[in-house]
Amino acid sequence: IQVSGLEGTGKTSWALTAPKPLLYQGTDFGADGVIQKAEGQILRPIDKATGKPREYKLEIPHAYRAFVEKKETTEERRQREGLLANHIHENFYKPFYNDYVAGIKAGVRSVVWDTALEVWENTRLSVYGREATNRDDLKAEANAKFREMVRLANVHGIVLIMINHLKPKWESYYGPNGDIKWRVTSDYEQQGFDKAPFLVTASVWTKMTPALTSGEMPAFELTVKKCRDNPQYVGTTFPALPFDELMSILIPTVENWG
Repeated sequence: IQVSGLEGTGKTSWALTAPKPLLYQGTDFGADGVIQKAEGQILRPIDKATGKPREYKLEIPHAYRAFVEKKETTEERRQREGLLANHIHENFYKPFYNDYVAGIKAGVRSVVWDTALEVWENTRLSVYGREATNRDDLKAEANAKFREMVRLANVHGIVLIMINHLKPKWESYYGPNGDIKWRVTSDYEQQGFDKAPFLVTASVWTKMTPALTSGEMPAFELTVKKCRDNPQYVGTTFPALPFDELMSILIPTVENWG
């Protein structure tokens, strides 16, 4: 399942209504308050170094970053990119993947990646570093590593929820002199692995409408962007129903989503 939305529209809160026990794998800070309000058993691997829940937030050493203050030879760049890829593989991909597999073996019913964009970006970087590459074999390897993690959820029958942010959509147009220019539109598009929509059963976008008066509560909504089992629901907007209630509508062939 993919859930996408702007900041503060209830993405994480909705994802945490998925069946329990639930493994939460966050790639950034700031979800503690939301997690504490959620009901049911939520598992978070503990970082041995800090004794706190692992956040999978990776700091990249300056020596591995792109150099803007000095020139590099091709060989120096390739060597640095290799060091970066190895650093991310050891410090992000391995612990993230191992925790994911351990959660599946422990019998979790759901896994939440918050955000899937960071999971994809770091999986990609763990293969060939930050530098753009034209090597199709490396691109295929990065894609395969990400797909394999998604496949594990399908094989073991667990719910995998991939949270993503939305970003403004840009469009091209011709300027007065006939040159091509770009401008931001009022539409949005999803961030992250561009092939992810083809891997999921359903995709929903979240929206929050602020309260107009002090006595009102903000309204949270879910709009269906993809529903493989019942495409007639695509474009339908629901109030922010809990996971099991929405899935029982979208995919009624599953006997128990709770």
